[in-house]
Amino acid sequence: GTLQYLPKILAAEGMLVFQTILNFFIPSGSGQAATTIPIMVPLADLLGITRNTAIFAFTCGDGFANSIIPTSGILMAMLGIAGIPYRDWLRFILPLFGWLMAASAIFLAIAVLIQY
Repeated sequence: GTLQYLPKILAAEGMLVFQTILNFFIPSGSGQAATTIPIMVPLADLLGITRNTAIFAFTCGDGFANSIIPTSGILMAMLGIAGIPYRDWLRFILPLFGWLMAASAIFLAIAVLIQY
């Protein structure tokens, strides 16, 4: 009920942040989808946000966070094989991650505005 009073753009950005944080705890994309999409789609319907926008928030939150989360087995295995320490990887990837999240937030706001 409280979310109904938020601007739609802010609610969509909250979905993006939620999915990004949740990716730390559920690094599997399909597992995260099975867990959150049954909640996010009805929430989007209640807030007047299109389902496409909710899925876009999920996709960006899940996809881009995979490049930084230490609970991702694939990321840690590839860093181990390449001999790259995780701290060095974070120093390299965090600026790019920030830009990708900013671009996601902008495109998510556009999606809300055009009702995509």
